[in-house]
Amino acid sequence: MDLAIDETSRKPITFGDLADDPPADLLPWLDRPRVDESRLLPDQLSWRQQGIVIKRRFLPDALTDAYIARRAQLDEPGGWRAPTPYLHVAELRALALYPPLMRLLADLIGEPLMLHLALTGWVSTERNWHQDDYLNPDHVNSWYAAVWMALGPVDAECGPFEYVPGSHRWKLMRGDKVRAFLTEEERNRREGPLNTNHWPKYSERYVVPAIEAEIVARGEAPVPFLADKGDVLIWHGRLMHRGSVARVPGRERRSLITHYSGVNHRPDMPERRRDEHGMSYAWFDHPLA
Repeated sequence: MDLAIDETSRKPITFGDLADDPPADLLPWLDRPRVDESRLLPDQLSWRQQGIVIKRRFLPDALTDAYIARRAQLDEPGGWRAPTPYLHVAELRALALYPPLMRLLADLIGEPLMLHLALTGWVSTERNWHQDDYLNPDHVNSWYAAVWMALGPVDAECGPFEYVPGSHRWKLMRGDKVRAFLTEEERNRREGPLNTNHWPKYSERYVVPAIEAEIVARGEAPVPFLADKGDVLIWHGRLMHRGSVARVPGRERRSLITHYSGVNHRPDMPERRRDEHGMSYAWFDHPLA
């Protein structure tokens, strides 16, 4: 895919135009330059070097089966449209806040995390290459993680999650740098019941080609996450990833995708709750839709 052109300068928009390096002292401990890797646990070492942690058969059937049964009542392949169904679906919340998972996240990031987003589709999102952290306010600076939970077999035909190992060490894309290349109309456009500006979608026309060119320039090879029920993949907020296009259109890919931030790094999400195990989630006045 050819790079998009900046209409002001008439130059190609590159990955470097969209990203920068935050100061090291603002980053989580495993992202800082000087870490004694000999003292790290295996999961921490994988996080630091690859930007992912994969845990096979990690989720207990009791939790996954309860959520699957509840989710199956929704006759919608894309899942609930609301970004926070965990507020209303107790089975989802119990799975997303599974205490061993939350403890592992804290070991990777360096502080307890809170849940604030859940994607419940049973087909590939087909969301092309991106990092997650540039969708956040700048102060988050990778005090962030996301989890891909397999609720059944995930093969190469259904559009698996794909990632570029080690790409969390690339520069961090920034929302203001990305939005700078939107038109004024796109920056001001509001849509939907929540009056949302969908700038991440509008910006894909130049973000995706810039990332693809960076992958090629670095000689990297994307890796698919092929999984079975109960497997999880935890990924870094700066990791380059995508939901690949299903080879068989509409093929089922049962999964739950959840996103978390450090409890001390989201002043923009001041309302929180705790579950019966003391695990945190952000509270919003969002209906289940």
